[in-house]
Parts: sequence; C-alpha cells; structure tokens
Amino acid sequence: MAYRQPLCIVIRLPNVTLPQAELEAALGRCLDRYEPTRDRASTYAQIDIPGDRDQWAAALDYVQALHDPVQRLVQESLIGRPYLDIALTFPPSAGSRSLTIPTRLAAAAGEAGMDVEVSVYASETD
Repeated sequence: MAYRQPLCIVIRLPNVTLPQAELEAALGRCLDRYEPTRDRASTYAQIDIPGDRDQWAAALDYVQALHDPVQRLVQESLIGRPYLDIALTFPPSAGSRSLTIPTRLAAAAGEAGMDVEVSVYASETD
C-alpha cells in the first residue's frame, strides 16, 4: 500500500537533562534542535527524519535504531517520554484531511515507548 507522505516527521525528546554531546553520543545520532524549554527548567531536543526519501520508511529506520537507547534514557530519567510528531497540511478548500500511519511505524513507536502525535498546519494551496 502506498502511503501519502506527510509534510515532515520529527522525533521530539522532552525534559532532557544531558548536555547535547552526551545525548548525541547516547543516541548515536546528531540532533537537529537542542534548546531550553520556555520555563528554562529543562531542555528540548529534536531529530528530524530526512525528507529525501520515503519518510515513513526513514521514520521506521530511525525509531527502530533509537529503541534501546531511548528506553534506557527514559528509565534513567535523562529524558522524558519521546514522541513521533507527524505533520500534515490542511488546505482551506478541504472539508477534512486524513493521513494513514503505517502499522509497522505505529507499532515500532509504541514498542520504543514513543507516543505518536499528529500536527496539522494550515496551507494556502491544495
């Protein structure tokens, strides 16, 4: 089954207590964002899923690769529960919009302890 591609997919890591270099080493990945939260009580990090190929397949690869390190970091209270944020656009002419998340990705995210969030952004084009 061919799935419609989302606008983008990111992995968000809330309540980070590790320095950026240590978090990147623990995850085996570079971070695309690492910044304090608004209240400055903790840090927020983000990993962007590459959009240069099928984003669903890329997201599955990332989630599977991060499964063990994410679970360890959550158990050690070094990060909060991460989530997969899937963005889609909603053009003004549409009465509704839906997006199917592939079963394998949803299952892998759940097994890794990641919630799945869908963000909807208004767009000016259909």
